[in-house]
Amino acid sequence: MFYNFFALGNDEFEELSRDILSRDLGQEMRIFGKGADQGIDIADCKDGRTIIAQCKNYIDTPTSKLMSALTEEREKIEKLNPTEYYLFINKDISPQKINNIYELFQEWMPSKKNIYTRSDCDAFISKKENQDIAQRYPNILNMNSLHDLINSSTVIDNQDLLISSRVLSKLFVPTQQYHIAMSLLENNHIVLISGAPGTGKTISSKMLAAQFVYYGKYSLRFSEGEDLHRIKDELSPHLDQKEFIFIDDVFGQHYHDMTNSNESLLKQIIRRVNNSPNKRMLVNTRMTILQEARQRFNFADESVSGEEPFTTVDMTDITPLEKAEIFVNHLRCRNVDRNYINVIKDNYNYRDIVQHENYTPRIIDRCTQQKFVHKTEPNKYTSHILDTLNHANAIWDDEFRHNLSSTDRILLYTLYSLTNQQVPEEVLRRAVNARINPSSELYESVNINDILQRLNESMITITHRNNVRMIGVINPSVNDYLRTYLYQAPEERERIIAHATFMEQIERIVECTDDIAYEEEKITQLLDSFISGKDAPAYSVSNDSATYVNAALLVLIKQLKNITVNMKSPRFLTIANKFMNSVLQGKLGFIDDGISFKTSKGYIWESSSFLPDALHVLKKLDVDYGIFDQWKGDKESLENVLSASDGLEIKSQVCALFYDKALSKLDQSHWDTLEDVIIDNLDAEIEFIQESATVDDYCVIDASDYDDLSYLDEDTVWEIANDLADAVQQDIDEQIFDLPQELQSQLRTVDAYYYQDEVKNTLKQLTEPEDEEKTSPIQKPIHSNTDNLIDVLFREL
Repeated sequence: MFYNFFALGNDEFEELSRDILSRDLGQEMRIFGKGADQGIDIADCKDGRTIIAQCKNYIDTPTSKLMSALTEEREKIEKLNPTEYYLFINKDISPQKINNIYELFQEWMPSKKNIYTRSDCDAFISKKENQDIAQRYPNILNMNSLHDLINSSTVIDNQDLLISSRVLSKLFVPTQQYHIAMSLLENNHIVLISGAPGTGKTISSKMLAAQFVYYGKYSLRFSEGEDLHRIKDELSPHLDQKEFIFIDDVFGQHYHDMTNSNESLLKQIIRRVNNSPNKRMLVNTRMTILQEARQRFNFADESVSGEEPFTTVDMTDITPLEKAEIFVNHLRCRNVDRNYINVIKDNYNYRDIVQHENYTPRIIDRCTQQKFVHKTEPNKYTSHILDTLNHANAIWDDEFRHNLSSTDRILLYTLYSLTNQQVPEEVLRRAVNARINPSSELYESVNINDILQRLNESMITITHRNNVRMIGVINPSVNDYLRTYLYQAPEERERIIAHATFMEQIERIVECTDDIAYEEEKITQLLDSFISGKDAPAYSVSNDSATYVNAALLVLIKQLKNITVNMKSPRFLTIANKFMNSVLQGKLGFIDDGISFKTSKGYIWESSSFLPDALHVLKKLDVDYGIFDQWKGDKESLENVLSASDGLEIKSQVCALFYDKALSKLDQSHWDTLEDVIIDNLDAEIEFIQESATVDDYCVIDASDYDDLSYLDEDTVWEIANDLADAVQQDIDEQIFDLPQELQSQLRTVDAYYYQDEVKNTLKQLTEPEDEEKTSPIQKPIHSNTDNLIDVLFREL
């Protein structure tokens, strides 16, 4: 169970700690008044104060400061010299820190159990026999429970924290890895949750985000890894504003597919978070994808300190006891029939399940769903679960091959061809109908509502985002299965491509083969169709995207087709001019390795696997068709273009093109107006880079270079700040390389004054004790009686 410990003030936390200790020790404890405790917050009622306790309500305080405070407290405890000493901390801290605290006070602590972290307190008052204690503190109960939070419209509808099931929070068991991630986030770290498929990355991430959004009052910035530009734009320029950034599947769902532009955006977002004391960031990815990302983009090399900008927590590391808790919790919350539960308990059958090498929370979730349970008789339930564990990779195969109709399967193929995440229902309907009823798009020959109803909560999930029904698979493993299936089914791939309504369907189906020859074959087919007079399909995110796709194919014809084509045909000229017209209206924009499309909800980015990026298309079409002649030199059009584009380097290249064209079109007065537009826009990008830069990104400050860091003078601070400003300026200069010198000279330059406070803070941190949270190896508690504890869980079931 989750309780809202964020809501406890100092007095309430002391009172709760007293009640817990009184119950645990079986004797009355009392609280000392303020100012006269001499290091005592709680003590026994006997003369001599043989048992004492202290309470540290340090929920928003870095662990390094907690350790400093406890070091000072030791002297007080030495003077008091109690028989036994207890410590209550309203914070989750790492096992290594618990070891350090125990070593500090081990003269008065028989064991580490004398240290109660927030998780320990939560677990204690969650027990049935202790829940009366929780009832005494209404601030941590009722509407503040995480279950109510997850099912509140505030999080789901307004914050887009899409948690599909009402029972999700009840099913969730906070593991030690979850608590480590919480502790790291509380200490202003960027955390990356990784692990094998099905180990609880997504649910743990959502629970962590929910804790900070609701209890910590953070504003949520959520992305499914595909629209990082929106996160960048939504981040507040106020460094003290509390914001929680959560990026799901940050590097891709099946394999690493992060574009260069998104890598650049991710670095900028990380820098902004690192530079802001009240911002937290959580990302997740599969371990295999993380390893691929590290090979392609060495994060440590990008950092001057030589360390990755995030701390990795591996959710695969689940203890046997935690596996048992997850299993018990699912059996209980899913209301599995008592006859089935008894079979699990007979002869300790649950041990075989909990200790199975293929155990994952995802499989347990699947095996406790009513639909799965009722497939077999009670006496065969254990063997049915073990068979599923023995064939874990085929978890969806039986459902897909034997329990779905052909139209059900077509909908799932189509959904996979559109997205890894979620897609608007209307988009899915159009694509499915084009496949099932290719003769007409005006009506549905098959009732798609019936298909959605059949598949809902078994293979797909239906949610709402901004009042739009969104369809996605119920679990990422469904996408894994579909990708594997389509890889082995070339006939089905051909049918999907032949009836594709949207461009992403073609690209995603081609990508799932990892076959370069197959990709080249499909590009050739697409170009042949285009040359014959058939326009290419649009992307589903925007009707205007067809303008880009056709223009990109026009460019590809000259690059790839060794045929004679009348490139000056009226149709091709119309396509080129239509592209430029959309650019000038701001309907299409420029990003690194892709294109942005204007929609009713802002700009959406796409990066094609085989179409050239929009800026390349613009340059090539101007050479062949002179499309820049459409621009009359007006500033409104240039403002539209820059608003639709992103990034200093890309905008500088765009401005360089327009500058060259403007020289022959405008007189001095009009040119001055246009120049102001360029400078103002690029200055805004430079300002963001300056604000996002941190000392660790650009400079190395070695404490050994200074005799006494606490007495560094202003000259030294100024020298380091200047070094940082010079490094940031060099980065900016490289990005504006294509810009004419007369424009470069007018842009703002990086000001070293901006970094003085940050340099001082960095130097101050070097004088403080090193926080081991980030680098300490995870130490798991070793239970010699693990089997006994697991047996107790199932006996109480």
